[in-house]
Amino acid sequence: MANLNDHMGRPIVAVTGIGVVTSLGVGKADNWAALTAGVSGIHPITRFPVDHLNTRISGMVDFLPSSSKGASLLTYDLAEIAAQEAVAEAGLDSGDFGGPLFLASPPVELDWSERFSLYNSDNHDIGAERLLRVARGLKGLDVFETTQFGSIADRLADRFGTRGLPITLSTACASGATSIQLGVEAIRRGECDRALSIGADGSA
Repeated sequence: MANLNDHMGRPIVAVTGIGVVTSLGVGKADNWAALTAGVSGIHPITRFPVDHLNTRISGMVDFLPSSSKGASLLTYDLAEIAAQEAVAEAGLDSGDFGGPLFLASPPVELDWSERFSLYNSDNHDIGAERLLRVARGLKGLDVFETTQFGSIADRLADRFGTRGLPITLSTACASGATSIQLGVEAIRRGECDRALSIGADGSA
């Protein structure tokens, strides 16, 4: 019988599914085909003005329906699409994952289009005073839910049926690796048999 523990007696951790969405396409197959064909996913930034920025190019994912709808919605879609591919490859139920979720994502804030919409909904005062007054009068929850740091992970947890409180983290360039390590450690501690680790960033 195979030994399922490492030299320290901890459960051996294996990656059983991988999903990817990049500026080259959706899925491992499309990305690999583009890479091996020498295709570059770097192109001019079109999602926001770059007139006074030093950097005007990026590896944007600008071909999804949510690509023009702000960082929060795009980050969710990137995470959901990649997770769906990974869970399917692992042969697991996409609605009842049965393990914890660790999501690496950027801090979320109102997209500029939403800020202008709020600002233009009133003509009293100017600048920050107007925005603050308009925000105090908001009754809907949509704006609040899309800008709370943990909202994307909450939606993903519902979508995939993960267990426990979903973890959202942001450790700059190390975020994706951190989410993987948190999953590894949870399995090694015997807290779960599987973990869903995702890194997604729709801020550009």
